[in-house]
Amino acid sequence: MHEQMPSLENQETIPTPEEVESVFHELIGGEKAWSETKRLEDDKGLYCLEVEVQGEDGAVTEYGYMRKGRFGRNQSSATEITITYYQGGMPISGTTVATLIDGTWKILS
Repeated sequence: MHEQMPSLENQETIPTPEEVESVFHELIGGEKAWSETKRLEDDKGLYCLEVEVQGEDGAVTEYGYMRKGRFGRNQSSATEITITYYQGGMPISGTTVATLIDGTWKILS
C-alpha cells in the first residue's frame, strides 16, 4: 500500500499580497521607493513577487518572494524572500533574507 505524500504547498500558510509587501517594506525601509517587476498568482494566491530598488550609484537590488511549492518550472522548498544585488546589469551576490515559519515571518538579516 502506497501512501500519497501531501503537496509542499499544503503544509504552510499562504501569506496575502499585503503581508508580503509589508515584509518588503520592513526589509527595504519605508522611505525607499521600489518598483514591482513581476507578480504571479494562482488559484491559491500570490506565489511570486519581485521588486527592485534603484541605488544612488546605479546599482540595483532585487527582492524576490516565492511561496513554497512547485509552479511550472519553478520550485521552492520554503516560503521565503531573497535578495539579489546587481551591478552593471549582472547579479553579483544574493541570499535569503526572510522565511515564513509556522505562519510568522522571520527576518534573517
